[in-house]
Amino acid sequence: MDEPPKQKDMSADTSADSGTGRGAGTSTGADDFVIAPPVPPVPQIPAVPRMPAAPPVPMGAPPPLPPASPRRTGRIVLAVALVVLLVASLGAGVWMFTASKKAVRAGGSRSMSWSLPYTRSGLEHPRMIRGLWFTDEAVVKALPDRVVGLDPKRGKQLWEAPTPGPGSVMCQASTDSTGNVAVLARGSGEECHTFYAVDLTSGKTLWEHSLEPDEWAPDNTPRIARSGDVVVVSANSRLTTAFRVSDGKQLWKDGDKGLYEGADDKDTCRGQGHTGGKQLVRIRRCLVGSADTASYAEAVDPATGRAKWRHRLGEHGTSGQILATSPIVVDDPGKPYASTRLTVLGDDGAVRTRLEGDAKRRFALSGSDGSAPASDVQVKGDKLVMTLDAEEDDSDDNNRMAAWSLTTGKRLWEKRAAGYLQTFHLVASESDDILAYAAGNIHDAATLVRFDADTGARTVVRRYRPTPSTAWIGSDPYPVTHGRTLYLSAGYVTEEPGTGIKPRQKSLIALPAS
Repeated sequence: MDEPPKQKDMSADTSADSGTGRGAGTSTGADDFVIAPPVPPVPQIPAVPRMPAAPPVPMGAPPPLPPASPRRTGRIVLAVALVVLLVASLGAGVWMFTASKKAVRAGGSRSMSWSLPYTRSGLEHPRMIRGLWFTDEAVVKALPDRVVGLDPKRGKQLWEAPTPGPGSVMCQASTDSTGNVAVLARGSGEECHTFYAVDLTSGKTLWEHSLEPDEWAPDNTPRIARSGDVVVVSANSRLTTAFRVSDGKQLWKDGDKGLYEGADDKDTCRGQGHTGGKQLVRIRRCLVGSADTASYAEAVDPATGRAKWRHRLGEHGTSGQILATSPIVVDDPGKPYASTRLTVLGDDGAVRTRLEGDAKRRFALSGSDGSAPASDVQVKGDKLVMTLDAEEDDSDDNNRMAAWSLTTGKRLWEKRAAGYLQTFHLVASESDDILAYAAGNIHDAATLVRFDADTGARTVVRRYRPTPSTAWIGSDPYPVTHGRTLYLSAGYVTEEPGTGIKPRQKSLIALPAS
């Protein structure tokens, strides 16, 4: 599962990594990752036959000089001419590699890149772990058996916090780290229903709670939906419960009296899943009559769990999913397992617009469990951008990127990734730019690409040299830019019995982003 049949090796060279250091990132020069801009092709030079070795010369006597040969002189002239031609073709933008293997653009400055090797936890964890956060001093990464704080410049470990509990493994982490606090889930095997908060400046555990079992609770993987200082957590056959992040105080739980006032049958309603972000939104299902169900999307007051408004989903609302929470974008397919049907809701829950056409989403493994805004969807101003799956007849298996107007609902543009097995991965960014990390097969360069919001025109921001044998970040990384660095966080890594972790597997790769 770590490397699907179509290997999509994230192109980053970490040849200097030891691959065995627990928790310590490894610094490498930027030349390990960066390739020069394209240059004109250079004529191929036939190999010159190796001359036979001269017999040994007695010590104390200078070696005899071979007589000048017209043919040898011609070869020297030809070689010099070709070198001059090559240098001229590169021009002023040439990239020079120094003896210390630091890639420096002429007139530019050096930048460092590093990676965090993946170390086996020895514990079974069949789920992806999403957590990647930033403080003023550190980059913080969640791993199955610990959380580590790293120096953003060199990747050196600053601190680590082991996952609490003997035999316990981390099985999910929040995307939100407001106040430098992250919320995580831990457990063993399929039993993962203990949640705890960690101070990201020190690794200190702030509080911990286990959820109560409930026969009416839906079957679900651990979910951590956070909105500001409130986190709503759920687990398989456990009561969905809300806690205050800052002190761990329980605020409400699913099934509390008055939580579903106004429902068709409030005694048989359950929250099917909460999604955090700038607003807290849930999908709620109610039993109507003896067998039928009704599904709603609701904006929720985080402090009380009560709905501010509700929007009735379609006939097949059981498949509905919240993709964004500012504004609220709902995937409400016309039938189960159908293409995505996108609806944008206003602040009062009324339909603001429906985005035209069906869209076949490319579901991302990293972070798309529904408890946070979907990582394959972004809202940038009045535009919604989404990665789409490859067409069935696409021989290169390229996915696509598409954009819609949230005001008119019209599709503005659609762009296909170029190159064999190349895939767009939307990059999480605090800027208004639409960025994608494009990577695929292990032999072609990966790129950081910027899209024009109105036209979809592409600009390559940075190219990264392919390295087939030294670095693997997973087939579906979670890319994030912070400052001038692009971070690639591993998506799905499994340690189930019978599976192996390859030595080149990385947990995190840091690359220059400008």
